[in-house]
Amino acid sequence: ELMSLAIKHSIIKRDVSHLTFPDEIQEIPAGEAVPQAPEGRVGSPQIAPSKDSIENALDLIRKSKRPVIIAGHGTRFHMDAIERFAEMLNAPVLTTFKGKGLIADSHPLAGGVLGRSGTPVASWFMNESDLLIVLGASFSNHTGITSKKPTIQVDFDPLALAKFHKIDAPVWGEISLTISMMKEALQNRISTTDQRPELAKRWEIWRKEKKKRLAEDHGKGVSSVAVFDSLSRLAPEDAIICVDVGNNAYSLGRYFESKKQS
Repeated sequence: ELMSLAIKHSIIKRDVSHLTFPDEIQEIPAGEAVPQAPEGRVGSPQIAPSKDSIENALDLIRKSKRPVIIAGHGTRFHMDAIERFAEMLNAPVLTTFKGKGLIADSHPLAGGVLGRSGTPVASWFMNESDLLIVLGASFSNHTGITSKKPTIQVDFDPLALAKFHKIDAPVWGEISLTISMMKEALQNRISTTDQRPELAKRWEIWRKEKKKRLAEDHGKGVSSVAVFDSLSRLAPEDAIICVDVGNNAYSLGRYFESKKQS
């Protein structure tokens, strides 16, 4: 029973559960004890947003011409739904640093990482947007999501909503389910600008700048641009890349062009 409760806490709170048993307890035979199953012990995580909250968000989307989606680490199991939503809205998808790699930088709507470890592509599109749709992101200082734009925030954790400042449309709900409800309500009711040509242009400008930096020699050994240019070309598409904090992290977010790496 204790193990069942520990697993339940771990699933619901999405955190680590810790059980400690004295030696004499560990040596007691289990007897006929049967492991518990999730059925009947854990409710469905498919939390649907309230009608008022989703209508508020939908109203902002219908008025928007240049929406931008910002995907955080909390979207890692929802990217298929998010990509389809972005295609419907013609909206660039920017990620937080922790969300890097959730969408390939080669995707026509990918804008790269936003923030101090990010690309000028992402920064430009956030500044030019008229609506931010923030999904599963924490609004950390490192990401630098502006508070000066109309914002929709969708999160599974109610404590994460409007944590640092007021949000125009906070939506408490499971991300894929919320997006599905939004898509259904928005059919033939949006008039957004196709931002794909601008994305292609901004990536072209940024890649020229990276090529220029790659050619520079400051006499201090191999540059971070060179390291991540090589990794972008040579790393297997399914590679898991570990990076320490500091300049390594900044350079990975800014210069590495992800495919399917994580």
